[in-house]
Amino acid sequence: MPPKSRLAKLRADLTKVYGDRVTRRDAMVRPTFISSGSLTLDYALGGGFALKRTHEIVGPEGMGKTTQCILAMVDAQRMFPDRGVAIIDMEQSFDFEWAEKLGLDLDEDRFVHIYPDHSEDVSDQISMFLRDGEISLVVVDSVGGMESKAAFEKRAEDSAMGKNSQVISRMVKRVAGLCRANNAAVIFVNQYRADIGNPRGGQKSAGPSALKYNTTTKIKMSRTGEPTKKVSITDAVSKAPAELEVARQIRARVERNKLAAQGRVADFWFRNVATDKYGPVGIDRADEAITLGIATGAIKRLSTVSYEFPDGSTVKGGRPGVEAAIAERPELVEVIRERALASISGDVKADHEVTYDDVPDGVDTTTGEILEDAA
Repeated sequence: MPPKSRLAKLRADLTKVYGDRVTRRDAMVRPTFISSGSLTLDYALGGGFALKRTHEIVGPEGMGKTTQCILAMVDAQRMFPDRGVAIIDMEQSFDFEWAEKLGLDLDEDRFVHIYPDHSEDVSDQISMFLRDGEISLVVVDSVGGMESKAAFEKRAEDSAMGKNSQVISRMVKRVAGLCRANNAAVIFVNQYRADIGNPRGGQKSAGPSALKYNTTTKIKMSRTGEPTKKVSITDAVSKAPAELEVARQIRARVERNKLAAQGRVADFWFRNVATDKYGPVGIDRADEAITLGIATGAIKRLSTVSYEFPDGSTVKGGRPGVEAAIAERPELVEVIRERALASISGDVKADHEVTYDDVPDGVDTTTGEILEDAA
């Protein structure tokens, strides 16, 4: 092992050449999480979307990727009332009315919505969002909708294969550092595209490999095999079955997670139409609470028809009885969530709290030489 004094001299030399970017790990702290809006997905992620990190949500159309991001923005607004959230709408299809139904505060002091023309603008705008510390969560919707400035302006002589990927690669690397420095998070929404380079066909997610290497989590969203929930339509204008889909079950698989165990899967019901039979729009949190509570022991199964809640109260009537009890006492949902997350708290890796040293102790601040007392 080299003497500490020699390392101190080396650190001083590095500081003189490269500035105050010589790091030391002072402490290990538990990451702060923004809820995804889904109890089971929070459990699968180890707590939700971690601050100081970047994340990717990928999947086919109609899987609720943007909606999941909206729910995360709702929780970010709740956690940080003095900070805002932002969405970069590359597809220019953000539904403000739908976002408001899900609980997002669209006040101009709490929410920013922009739709840039090309990838170069996205890179600059994310940097502006994060540098002042006023934004806690930025959503980029989507990577598949981004294109380079040359392609946007149709300058064929300036465009080149892979140009857009190069821009995005530089962007995600810079964004990762800005997130850590400003206690913020960025979620990249992504889709699948035809894999034209594969002679066997198939699909792959859009964007460069830098998304894979620089994002902390990757969530793949898809449908489960459960039939969708439908209601009859009395005024149908077609001879097809007169039914309207009001809810579908979504499966979110955590394919990559650098802060907790990866490979966990969350299934939850999402209602896109409010009905008397199935309830309001959004994720069925009561159904999630029952599933998660029973799986983690937060709700104890006493028999085939009776259960015990975290506060010691019991209920009979099987799962319908539990659903009715939670409907009467919605505060139990958050209690069950906290119990479930506490059961896996040991799986979550502590994050590095990093500080920067101008000059290490025992080194002359002017010459960089080791002082006699430190030699």
